This record gives sequence, C-alpha cells and structure tokens, in this order.
Amino acid sequence: MEFLKKTFIALVLCLFTLSCNKVTNRFSLSGNCEDTAELFREVECLQIFEKLPTLRSYRLKSEGKHLKTGTDCVCDDGTRALGNYADILEKGDTIIKRKGELTFSIHKKDTVIVVKWECEGKVYE
Repeated sequence: MEFLKKTFIALVLCLFTLSCNKVTNRFSLSGNCEDTAELFREVECLQIFEKLPTLRSYRLKSEGKHLKTGTDCVCDDGTRALGNYADILEKGDTIIKRKGELTFSIHKKDTVIVVKWECEGKVYE
C-alpha cells in the first residue's frame, strides 16, 4: 500500500511538472502564441476535400485528394487552427495551407474564405 501511495504522489508531481512545461503549453489552448504559430507554419495541406473521419476531434484529419498529385491524402493539423473550420467543409472544397505561411484558404464553388492565423486577439503573419 505504501508503494502505491508513493507512486501516486510521484505521478501527480510528474504531471504537475509537465503541465508547466513550455512544450506541453504549445499544444494547449493557453499556450505561447509565438510557439504555436511556428508549429502552424510547419503544416501543409493542399487538398480537394472529400470527408472528415467519423470520430470528431479538435484536430483536422480530413481525407481527400492532393491538389497537385491527385493521390489520396490526409491533412492532419495538430494545432487546432484548421479544425476550427471543419464544420463548413463540404465535399469538393479545396483547402490550401502552404508550409511556412500562417494564412490558409478554403475554396468553395462560389466563395473563397481566407483565414489569417489569430491568437489571443492578435493576427500573426
């Protein structure tokens, strides 16, 4: 029993330490905006959208065809930025997010939606 108590305390301390870690904060809603912007700059998604996975998630894991090659691809954005727009995606829409940029666009049949990356009220370029 004493071993379990010590293990539990060690686990709680470890989780507390990790929750204060800058790396962990990069993936949380209250993380450092500059660090998260750098992560989003690494995301690339050039896709003709077909569908979202059946399980909903904060991440966008859309399935479709690569815009340039026509091969099947999955856009996977762990920063939540693209996932915020999952509800407006329809089959045939084109998602364009180029690596190195913070702006992305969703091209619909008659409309282009351009989204600038924003964090804590500030627009980043």
